[in-house]
Amino acid sequence: MNKIILLSVLVMLVFTGCSKEKNITFTAQIEAINEKSILVTTDDDIGFDKAEVGLSKVNIQEELLVGDQVEITIEPDIKESYPVQVTGVKIEEIGVSYEKITPEEAKKMIDKGEYGVILDVRTPEEYNEGHIEGATLLPDYEIKDKAEITLYDKEEVILVYCRSGARSEAAAKELVDMGYTKVYDFGGMMDWPYEIVKE
Repeated sequence: MNKIILLSVLVMLVFTGCSKEKNITFTAQIEAINEKSILVTTDDDIGFDKAEVGLSKVNIQEELLVGDQVEITIEPDIKESYPVQVTGVKIEEIGVSYEKITPEEAKKMIDKGEYGVILDVRTPEEYNEGHIEGATLLPDYEIKDKAEITLYDKEEVILVYCRSGARSEAAAKELVDMGYTKVYDFGGMMDWPYEIVKE
């Protein structure tokens, strides 16, 4: 009789959640924002590098932006796919980020003079074939070594672009990692519908 009671208690403990796995917390960067989820990438050793995080259980205190560095706590149930599907329970911004904007938004900032530097991170050859008027050339592969010489004010607004948007995104992340606080990535020349100049 005692064995039956003990077995019943153990079964109840399992089904009432006493053996539940703990939530998982990791740091990540927001890559995209949807109505009910965010897409993030992470370098943390948690078994995945990219995740779609459902927001239905998250009480978000601050506006989330693409490029934000965040600390995310998720439920342990991970749906295998790529990217994995997870349910967030807590999200906190942990650092300065860059902001992804459209070419139209960048043009408005340029027209109003609301920037410090327009940064072209393509090669010198690409720059000479056509660039935005007033742009400063600093190829993406030279940012680590030359940014602090070319961009001495870490609090000025920097508008970054390249050819397709891939290098500008990587450059924006690198600038933020170096301490620049107002970095805006507006993608590539392929999507720039406005006038350009040639050397």
